[in-house]
Amino acid sequence: MVEGLDADARLGGNPLVSVVRQLALARSATEVHRVVGRAARRMVRSDGSALTIVDGRFARHCAEEGTSPGWTGRSIPLSGDVTGWCVSNGRPVVVADVRADIRLPVAPFWSTPVTSLTAVPIRSRQPIGALIVYWAYERVPDESDIDILQALADSAALAVENIAVRASMEQRVKDRTNELEELNARLQREIDERRRAEEEVRQMSLVDELTGLYNRRGFNLLAGRELRSLQRTGRRGLVLYIDLDGLKQANDTKGHEAGDRLLQRAAGVLRAVARETDVAARLGGDEFAVFMTVGYDHPPLHLIVERFLDGARHAGIKWSIGAAPTPLERVVTLDDLLTGADEAMYRGRRARRGPKPVAVSR
Repeated sequence: MVEGLDADARLGGNPLVSVVRQLALARSATEVHRVVGRAARRMVRSDGSALTIVDGRFARHCAEEGTSPGWTGRSIPLSGDVTGWCVSNGRPVVVADVRADIRLPVAPFWSTPVTSLTAVPIRSRQPIGALIVYWAYERVPDESDIDILQALADSAALAVENIAVRASMEQRVKDRTNELEELNARLQREIDERRRAEEEVRQMSLVDELTGLYNRRGFNLLAGRELRSLQRTGRRGLVLYIDLDGLKQANDTKGHEAGDRLLQRAAGVLRAVARETDVAARLGGDEFAVFMTVGYDHPPLHLIVERFLDGARHAGIKWSIGAAPTPLERVVTLDDLLTGADEAMYRGRRARRGPKPVAVSR
């Protein structure tokens, strides 16, 4: 960095121009100090330099070179640091003897090689830190030296602020990345929870042996967990209550084996039409139920119901369906939804005039 200053001097250029050019490339407070600190030591003939940044009620010593107190990395209360006086007054401070000046705590300097120092604020209005130069001997810089140091500090101000803005943006990106990672982890936990729940269903024999669908206990367990998850996230759910037509007639006229085959065909339709994420069950007898998640808006009930009716028609069976979506801004239980869908199914069955036994609970 110093070589650049020497080159400007040999060419008759202004060393401050070289400093500004180099600061434009700085990516950390250490690099800023390397540029302005070396320029300061060369231009005012100091033995050492430091860069401090205000961090709340503390002065954070970011970097030092040459003769210095050796405080790099330390955060010192502003009330006990020369940075505090410099920042609070918004102007340079010159200390001829660090052991005699009342603006400084004496003890910290007894074990350092520093005798004199000068600190100038980084930015005159609302300073964000200080550029400090040290001498191992007693030295009082003249007005020209102070002007040079202030010019260097002013040049460093924009670089330091840009670094802070960049660090803030990087932190926001990091925070957002952490949020996404946490979201992915939460989704993975939900997937794992679902797998554990499914395994629990298998272990507890909560599957209907005849159809391979969940039985009532399995439906209550899995659909109940899904409903609680939806209520935490604000998404909506839907319960379909399905009553299979003709089971009693098949049992009475053709025997229970025919009735069993009818139930198995109905279960096959449910498996084919329902999504993998839906919970389909045989509640008992000729009664079936499906629990599904449908996003955040009101579900297109007629389209969903029609899909299940079409599946039944293609399989040559008939059933009646009632639908009950989860209401907005009101917590309901799974039993509430089942009751609502069941009542809707019976209302539709009593009121229907055409071939479509469809009703919806709202």
